[in-house]
Amino acid sequence: MSTDHTPVGRMDSSYEGTQETLVEVAEVLGRKWHTVILHQLLTAGALGFSDLGSRVNGISNKMLSDSLGALEERGLVRREIVEEKPVRVEYSLTERGRAMEDLLGAMVSWGREHGERADDRPATPDGPERPLADGGTEVDR
Repeated sequence: MSTDHTPVGRMDSSYEGTQETLVEVAEVLGRKWHTVILHQLLTAGALGFSDLGSRVNGISNKMLSDSLGALEERGLVRREIVEEKPVRVEYSLTERGRAMEDLLGAMVSWGREHGERADDRPATPDGPERPLADGGTEVDR
């Protein structure tokens, strides 16, 4: 990705480079599982393959492996072999990956407020509830 910082006032389709930048970002964030994987590594820290897979609902091992490889190629995820018995692989975010925290937070906020399911979530005094895998609910705070 370019390190060129575009002033917000120049963020329109006539500014050379804006479209290329948006396409480049969309290639990373537009993949179904990439944002979920990045979010899990942001919130949980370094994780082994199985631990990460168990935190991402509905992803196959092949898709997790492919996604991690793509994120590693883009310099967002680090793959490290941990020399313990048994030898295992651990994934963590690079500095570049951690720099996406605000962007991912903005995506979650936008999705909760404007996403397709935003109107379907029951409201509580503390905010909308989301179902959890164990059948309970989590209240957004």
